[in-house]
Amino acid sequence: MKAILQNFFNSPMQATTPASSQRPDDQKTPTSARGKVALQGDIAAIALEDIFQLFDLAALSGKLEVHTSTNSGSFYFSNGLLTYGMLQINQRKIGEILLESQIITKEQLQECLRLHEQCLPQRRFGQILLEKGYIPSEKLDDSLLRQIKEAFFETLSWKEGTFTFYQNQTPGQHDLQLLARVDHLLLEGMIYLDHSAAAKS
Repeated sequence: MKAILQNFFNSPMQATTPASSQRPDDQKTPTSARGKVALQGDIAAIALEDIFQLFDLAALSGKLEVHTSTNSGSFYFSNGLLTYGMLQINQRKIGEILLESQIITKEQLQECLRLHEQCLPQRRFGQILLEKGYIPSEKLDDSLLRQIKEAFFETLSWKEGTFTFYQNQTPGQHDLQLLARVDHLLLEGMIYLDHSAAAKS
């Protein structure tokens, strides 16, 4: 596996992140807690699309962190399949997706948002929707999976920043997971980005 990665990048892999390039939150978290750094690099030199394809071809498992100057994302893979992903900012909320799909009304959304803000300890927004009977569980699952996909699609437009891959990391046990082939997601992502660009023009 190491030989495959070295040939792909035409240079030896780095096993650790230099202190000068670490983010502040990285310095607070021991590498042992985050997992072994197996791969890292510059998005400007190696496109994320190529990195995702490598995960597919090499059937890698672990967590990919992507950082740009304006956003960041975390994506989990199991044997090359995308299982979970999220963005730090600019990720569409579940309520927005459900409202756009006309599964809930604006009034229902606002009511559940108020309840979500008032709950101590805070509960998940989707759980409140289910308890109110506004959506069936399968519709919530579909929207959560769509949210994961859209996070993946968004990163395909990132042209600069850094990526770091940690081996043997898995999502939280309560996070809904999908098993999506990367090659299919890349095709779907190109269509998604074209539609998004057309909508903005």
